Amino acid sequence: MLATDRSTARDGAAEAARRFNIRPAVRSDAPAIASLLLEGFGHEYGGLLRRRGGRRFIERIHALPGRLQGLLVAVDETNTPIGVAGMRTREFQPRSDGAEERAMFEELGVGTALWLDLRAALTEPPAYRPRGDEAYIYSVSVTATWRGQGVATTLLEALHDRARSYNKRFALLEVAANNHGALKLYERLGYTTIKRRHGLLAWLPLGAPPLLLMRKHL
Repeated sequence: MLATDRSTARDGAAEAARRFNIRPAVRSDAPAIASLLLEGFGHEYGGLLRRRGGRRFIERIHALPGRLQGLLVAVDETNTPIGVAGMRTREFQPRSDGAEERAMFEELGVGTALWLDLRAALTEPPAYRPRGDEAYIYSVSVTATWRGQGVATTLLEALHDRARSYNKRFALLEVAANNHGALKLYERLGYTTIKRRHGLLAWLPLGAPPLLLMRKHL
């Protein structure tokens, strides 16, 4: 690439950065967050969450008290979320008062909810619990029309800054081993794979791909 090309690319990236901002998520963002998560992860669980009840379920859990703590959104010039990413630490964990389970049963129905629970137990490793010096990043998703414009990078860097403000030494995240685009991004930002985690079905030919636990020194 020529120097002039590099300058043009930098100018384009700077222009794109001026077109969006990062802010904490608020309750009124719940519908947009549901859309972003379904766009990024709706193919999981056989697409069951893409049904109408699945969208309502995701909206409800993101409207629960404390559920948006640590969640950032990237917004365009109209303040519409175009990207989302969250962070958990040992101090900030989602509440476990049964509200999410109730929302799942009410919106998806008993049969579908039980099937999703069973499938998750078989295909996913247990939820990662961050240690005292760790921040765990999750649910990184950017809408398709904004990908490649620095939104995910800016969201992650904002979470890194927040983790440093809590005196965390490491940022960790997980990504499916076959998600090569996300892997490339995380490696570019300094993440390295420290462990492969899997559910029971990962050993089978039709099982879910393992999750790569990646870590970055802050």
